[in-house]
Amino acid sequence: MGATLTRDDIFKAPKIDLHRHLDGAIRPRHLIELAQRLGVKLPTYDLAKFTKLYQIVEPKGMPIGKLFERFAWAIAVMRTPQGLYQAAYEQVLDLARENILYAEIRLAPGYLGVYPAPWYAPAVYEKNVFPTMTLDLIVELVLDGLARGMKETGVTVNLTLCIPRESLSMYGPKSVSDVVDLALKFQDQGVVSIDLACDESSYPPLKYAEMFQRTLDSKIRRNPHAGEMGTHQSRLQNIQTCIEDLRADGLGHALPLYQSECLMNLVRKRNIRIERTPLSPVPGCSLKNGRLDKLLKRKIPVIIASDAPVLMRASLTDNFVAALNYHGWGEKEFWQLTANAVNTAFYRNAAQKKRVQQLFVKQGLSRSLLAK
Repeated sequence: MGATLTRDDIFKAPKIDLHRHLDGAIRPRHLIELAQRLGVKLPTYDLAKFTKLYQIVEPKGMPIGKLFERFAWAIAVMRTPQGLYQAAYEQVLDLARENILYAEIRLAPGYLGVYPAPWYAPAVYEKNVFPTMTLDLIVELVLDGLARGMKETGVTVNLTLCIPRESLSMYGPKSVSDVVDLALKFQDQGVVSIDLACDESSYPPLKYAEMFQRTLDSKIRRNPHAGEMGTHQSRLQNIQTCIEDLRADGLGHALPLYQSECLMNLVRKRNIRIERTPLSPVPGCSLKNGRLDKLLKRKIPVIIASDAPVLMRASLTDNFVAALNYHGWGEKEFWQLTANAVNTAFYRNAAQKKRVQQLFVKQGLSRSLLAK
């Protein structure tokens, strides 16, 4: 186990966050300021009252639909060029405050443009319905905001584009292919992967396999959510489908993975990273159900991530604290989890990888833990 770590130790230590949704990471004060400036309707502009409505304060087990609706106010301010750019820029500043040296930020561009979420009605949230931004402009604004933040802080950030699972049935195949096309178009400018997100219970992954496979001869990696929602058997099946048919390089959550020797062997053989958020409010996403200890013992590249740190009221530091305390872990396991993330990050190129590795070594990560 090695030396124990306090929360302050972890907060100050160098960290890496590979699963962080932009629309779940905007601070309430910042969101209120943007809403007032841009013309977004909030139920209240009082910080304390809005924070109580905005963040997920109910016990674990709130309905998935209600959980998704909490993203609506953040999405509203991001449906304008000014709000989207500012949210991306501020996000990098937030990363720097927590000493997160590298991050992969997730964004569902369709939600901000021509393919609104099923639970988002523009007229409900926008005082005057905003003009629809093109998908290209959405990605450009985010990359520009991230670039400004990176220049000011030295933090390195790349972008993952999310395909909401329901978009295929709501808007047709073009809504999915548009996101894949975007990723391919911007693969040399900061987009490093695509994700399959949202309601896994209702929309299993197999229908998206062909679209994901379009990226196989590109720099774009495949990083779907899998094994987060649904029955025990369906979650295992979704993990297998994402590995074999979507050709996943990373899996969001994959909670029952430890129950399948076959799948664990496959994940380790292919070096597929497993992203865990110990403090997620999604039903079943508990430390008990995920068995991080078994995965780490099997040398599976499992990592700790924040997911939606503001909405879930749990920073990356908080999630690390929860995992270490639950398993009785200390400094050794913290550095191993961190090294797993450094080794499986989706860097833009070899130069970026080398630069990030050097930053972590400078702040305490042993070179012996780094992949060759």
